[in-house]
Amino acid sequence: DMYQLLESHLPPGFMEKEEIDKKTVMRSNWKKLVLQALSRTDELSKTQIGFKRRLIADVTNFKSDVIQFRQDFINNGPMVQGLAPMDAVDRLSRFREELRIRERKYDLYRGGEELFALPHQNYPDLETTRKEIKLASQLFDLYVDVIRTINDWKLMPWISVSDSMEEMKSAMESYAGRCKKLPGRLRSYDSFDQLRKEIDDFQIILPLLEELSKDSIKVRHWEEVMEICEMRFDVIGNPDFKLQSTRS
Repeated sequence: DMYQLLESHLPPGFMEKEEIDKKTVMRSNWKKLVLQALSRTDELSKTQIGFKRRLIADVTNFKSDVIQFRQDFINNGPMVQGLAPMDAVDRLSRFREELRIRERKYDLYRGGEELFALPHQNYPDLETTRKEIKLASQLFDLYVDVIRTINDWKLMPWISVSDSMEEMKSAMESYAGRCKKLPGRLRSYDSFDQLRKEIDDFQIILPLLEELSKDSIKVRHWEEVMEICEMRFDVIGNPDFKLQSTRS
């Protein structure tokens, strides 16, 4: 260091006592710093080894978990034949959340593999399940949209039906178009048939609802409808009469 260089070229006594004391303290502090750095390096190395082992163990467990998750989806997922559509919707919601949890783990472990220069692991079952959940979402998200819309309309006061008719026809045409564009793989499922039936049934009655909501409709017309349907509708002069009352 600098002091060694000076001491080798200058005669003894060139430094004052105060300077010598500073040099002694500085050398002592430097040695302590070096020892502390070596100790910390050793601690970090041991900690790194521990984290690396933990990561490898977690990845191994994650592989097993992904396989079990895949099997659970096959046996109990939303695409199991014979499920009622809303039961399938509930299952889809559950598996979406479980997929999100596993995707967060996947990202965490992948970051750890990069940190420790470990080879990235592949999870084909996770990717397959992700694609199938995305596929199922196209069917059941549309189903939920259709059912919620129809249920909202059922609560509509009859006096508002005429003003809302164009909106209803446009919405059902949009739903029918989305249904037709669903991937062919979804058409073999019971829920697809029920979705299409909900749309078709409402489109069939829309022209009748449109006619009945016109101002030209008289009491005798409603009497004829009630006779054909073998039902009684308290619609004339009743502000509480709802659209759902015609579909009871």
